[in-house]
Amino acid sequence: MGNRVSLILLLLASADFVHADPLYTIETLGALGSGAALPTGINNSGSAVGWITDWQGSVNPVYFANGQTTPFGSNGQANAINNNGVAVGTLFGSGGPGVTEWAGGQTTSLGIAGYGTAINSSGQVAGGYIRPDGQLHAFSWSGGVLVDLGTLGGSSSSAYGINSSGQTAGSSMMADGTFHAFFSNDGSLQDLGTLGGANSYGMALNDAGQVVGNAQTAEGYSMAFRWDGKQMKNLGTLGGTQSYAYGINSAGDVVGYSWTSDEVTHGFLYRNGILVDLNSLLPIGSGWTIDGAYGINDAGQILAVATHDGQRFAVDLAPTLATPEPASVALVLLGLLAATSLRRRG
Repeated sequence: MGNRVSLILLLLASADFVHADPLYTIETLGALGSGAALPTGINNSGSAVGWITDWQGSVNPVYFANGQTTPFGSNGQANAINNNGVAVGTLFGSGGPGVTEWAGGQTTSLGIAGYGTAINSSGQVAGGYIRPDGQLHAFSWSGGVLVDLGTLGGSSSSAYGINSSGQTAGSSMMADGTFHAFFSNDGSLQDLGTLGGANSYGMALNDAGQVVGNAQTAEGYSMAFRWDGKQMKNLGTLGGTQSYAYGINSAGDVVGYSWTSDEVTHGFLYRNGILVDLNSLLPIGSGWTIDGAYGINDAGQILAVATHDGQRFAVDLAPTLATPEPASVALVLLGLLAATSLRRRG
């Protein structure tokens, strides 16, 4: 009995070093086809948008739902969807790209030459707009008013995320021609720096102002990062040389993809300081491979690209079951051992 209790106490002492994550089930949202395609945005209700290339070679904005890929326009891309179901993106016309919204079956041009990349639940939009001089600048737009966010000293910039406070994140060219991730609050750009290399790119942010993206190291490799308002944290890889982050939710959970030691890409979830291969959180024998993750909502649903039987799909990974915390398991085992001991004494 003494040895058993010692084992349980050892489990309890080491419990803080063991990580527990939820298991996920896969819902197929829609086929991606054989051409270029990507799911790009998911809201808190699980509605998702993106773009596909059709059999004619045209790139079209689409909704992903219930296993169906439904185009809602032609020659364009949907890049984000807010909690009210309003999607934003870009349509490509004879006059060039234009920022566009889609809602309730209606298509609305915002009258902005450029690219719509993000939208919050208040309807504020962010992206990159084409100035009269032909340069692309990051912008935020609200109620018909466009704010040019400027650059970090170079000629171009673009925003890729906007939160409920209207704060934005993106990337800007520097005076030396490199690109740095930025955070913008009240219209001023804050340089987030890099991980020791030349370039970095901000791809998303949450309501706490945490920014995620990828940044180069001194060795020139791109690494997923999360910036917490003070410093940029290297999130590491799944055994390969590079990783990229594309989504973050209010809890600070980050998703993206990483190269593995086998030189393939796998989707990842970064939570509680640990980078986890999403494929390790699927039911055994599911037949799916999660190649990359591109969004995560506040319910923990993850928007990803997955392969099954050689076909690519947009999928929703839904958390269904939390694995027991090690301390809880140890306490249960300790109780069982104690009960067994009492029965033996009796």
